[in-house]
Amino acid sequence: MGNTGDETELTKAVPLNSDATGVIPVTDSPETGELAPIDATTLSGGGSAYLVVRRGAMEGMQFPLTGGEKISIGRASDSKIFLDDVTVSRKHALVELVGNSWNLSDAGSLNGTYVNKSRVATIQLSDGDELQIGKFRFVFVLATAAGH
Repeated sequence: MGNTGDETELTKAVPLNSDATGVIPVTDSPETGELAPIDATTLSGGGSAYLVVRRGAMEGMQFPLTGGEKISIGRASDSKIFLDDVTVSRKHALVELVGNSWNLSDAGSLNGTYVNKSRVATIQLSDGDELQIGKFRFVFVLATAAGH
């Protein structure tokens, strides 16, 4: 098929600026990758625990966790914690209060769910645990430990 000049151009390269690449900001200690402690005075929302995004496109966002339901984490639009990134599975992980303990379970994700740099299937979370889901890094914070 020849190009007669009347055909519409179907594809076109579009330059991306650096913000469009989803570059992850550096941590407080670039040499070690360690994160600084959470400032408890910045927590809000009335949860009994929180997941605070420490690295990723939503850095600084906090998700209050309350008992009584499973909190789904993933790329599916109906996830309670929606992470819009291809490194995150549609149904990636679940957080739920079981008795007095918060548990995190991988939901069969492709890239895995990590707590304190170890891949986990199911784990009981402790205050200060670092979670990694795709490119996102969270810190788990108990409200009682944060003084709420």
